[in-house]
Amino acid sequence: MTIQLFSNNAKTTLASNITSTQTTITVASGTGSQFPNPTTGQQFKVTLNSATSVLVYEICNCTARSGDTLTVQRGQEGTTALAFNTGDIVGHFDTAGVMTDLVQSEQYQANTYGYAVAGGTANALTATIPSNLTTVPDGMAIYLRASAPNTGACTLVLTLGSTVQSSKPIVKGNNIALASGDIPIAGYPISLVYSTALSAWVLTDIAVNLTTYAPLNSPAFTGTPTAPTPAINDNSTEIATTAYVQNNLANYAPIYSPTLTGTPLSTTPISTDNSTKIATTAYVKSQKYGLGITGETWHNVVGSRSLDVTYTNSYSYPIMVSVTCTPYPPPYIDVYGSIGIYVDGVIVGETSSTGRGSAVPCNMTVIVPAGSTYQAYGSNLYRWTELY
Repeated sequence: MTIQLFSNNAKTTLASNITSTQTTITVASGTGSQFPNPTTGQQFKVTLNSATSVLVYEICNCTARSGDTLTVQRGQEGTTALAFNTGDIVGHFDTAGVMTDLVQSEQYQANTYGYAVAGGTANALTATIPSNLTTVPDGMAIYLRASAPNTGACTLVLTLGSTVQSSKPIVKGNNIALASGDIPIAGYPISLVYSTALSAWVLTDIAVNLTTYAPLNSPAFTGTPTAPTPAINDNSTEIATTAYVQNNLANYAPIYSPTLTGTPLSTTPISTDNSTKIATTAYVKSQKYGLGITGETWHNVVGSRSLDVTYTNSYSYPIMVSVTCTPYPPPYIDVYGSIGIYVDGVIVGETSSTGRGSAVPCNMTVIVPAGSTYQAYGSNLYRWTELY
């Protein structure tokens, strides 16, 4: 690629005669500085004119200048290399070739030098754009009009002017081959940028079918959505995967026929519970089945008990009640002592004794079921003890 250089009103004369094959020319002393000073990849136009005839001229490319000496390529833009004489005109003038290479506003807006209709096939595209380049530079951007939707990976053979380039893949993202439908329809404007690092044309306007994407707000996923598995102790708003759930359930027993380990715990039902709830050791201890075998002791309750008064066994287990009565006070002659006990309104036992000269007490002991009422009657309360 060669860049044109320009200067204003650069015009002088030849300092000596030149032949038609000579590639260095010397201009009048001190006038070389009017002209540009090209380096590698640069040049400017030099027109040689006969001082005696405007019809005798030649266009050259000047590729280097050292003071008043110009290095030139002879016979450019369809002109013929000629011999010129001392005093003939040397000028830096606009030429048709220079002006043709300038992009006009209409050409820029029409993207004349960067747009083409794609040929070839749906997956093997070809295109030609006007250019003086012979190779594709890094970062070159072009637009193509698709001739068909693609059905898979794609390639492009681009022709720059008359120079056919080698086939290069068309990729997306991080050097990923196109998938079917990335070029969705015929007529689709394909935007391509060349990457020398990837040795490929990168599609920058890949078609996106939004109907296959979920909205951010309340998405409804289909298929088999996947996500990273959070740590087992994670307690955040991260999505829980099936693996996360299974990892956390590993320490839990199933509802159906669980096999528990360690020291399983449960809530303790009330002592009167008669259901399918789990019975804890505390519940079992509260039942106290069998008097005298679960820690009960005898209690003297005579100070809080009276004959002919109904009491209730408020414990969740049976208790034993022992009541002693004596005959009425002295002289105990031919006087009977008696005692009887009701349980839930039923007489469960009664007895009596006769006093003659001394008090002969009588005693009765009964078992009172949990929740049952009990009442003692008799002649004279002497002792009342209960086992609970």
